[in-house]
Amino acid sequence: MPHKQNPVLAELLVTLARFNAGSLGQIHQAMVHELERSGAAWALEWMVLPGIAETTGRALTVAATLCSQIRRIGTPD
Repeated sequence: MPHKQNPVLAELLVTLARFNAGSLGQIHQAMVHELERSGAAWALEWMVLPGIAETTGRALTVAATLCSQIRRIGTPD
């Protein structure tokens, strides 16, 4: 049907946001240091942080693509 649009990119954006929200809990766990310089907390942070950065970058790309597809917002002129 030509009038239908597939919302895959919008769903991907929501999925990426949920992934990062879940990863935030792991980052919060990395904030808990047993001592001044906890090796476990540092290692956990660097295990999680690259995934968050990659997911955020992809989300920005998807958001830019979605914004470029907007033809009109609101009432016509």
